[in-house]
Amino acid sequence: MKNEFPANCWDWLRALFFPPKCLCCEERVPPDRLFCPLCAGKLPEEPNRRILRLNNGREAPVLAPFTYEGGYRETMLLYKFGGYRVIALRLGVPMAGLVKELPKWDWVVSYVPLSPEGLKDRGYDQSELLAWQVARHNGLEVLRLLEKVKKTKVQHDLGLEERKKNLLGAYRASELARGRDILLVDDIVTSGSTLKECASVLYGAGARSVCCLCAAVSKAERPGSGVEQAGTGGSEETETGEILRWL
Repeated sequence: MKNEFPANCWDWLRALFFPPKCLCCEERVPPDRLFCPLCAGKLPEEPNRRILRLNNGREAPVLAPFTYEGGYRETMLLYKFGGYRVIALRLGVPMAGLVKELPKWDWVVSYVPLSPEGLKDRGYDQSELLAWQVARHNGLEVLRLLEKVKKTKVQHDLGLEERKKNLLGAYRASELARGRDILLVDDIVTSGSTLKECASVLYGAGARSVCCLCAAVSKAERPGSGVEQAGTGGSEETETGEILRWL
């Protein structure tokens, strides 16, 4: 995994007053680096690859540059709950680099949206900010293809089956999804319930393929979650199957 950030002159100037920090620890780093030398030496050589088995028989591959653990986990918590929205500029770079792992289709970028109430409380949509970074670094279009239409309980407080029930009918897809190859961006995948529901809704609206990009993936899949390591099976005769061959 590369330890590079495409810093411009403004980034170097800003660093004089607000020095950037390693994404895994509090060590200061140059503006053109994401990690300090110590943490960079521990970076994985390959991204995390998962497969979501959807209830409609389809599949949605998941790519994430890092595992949700250690100092990177703390950075993700600061970004998601601590109000540090500027971290999206740096978190989005390794995510954007994963697009080269995929077939060169006519991708559009979308994201798992917050509810209007959640957006009002947080002040920003963390997945939307990451989506814009993925799109910017790859010259892609961002489309809001999902809307959260049902208020749900906080996912991390629920068990696996409760998560599935909690999300049922929570999202609605735009008709603009029809015929699209969609990169669906989210911040963290744990049980995979949210991404599975969103991918299913997008397929239901006519999407040609859905591939998920996340900033982090939990270390271990829960039994019965429908989240598997890539390469453990699945169809090879669909558009998703073609993505799996690339992964």
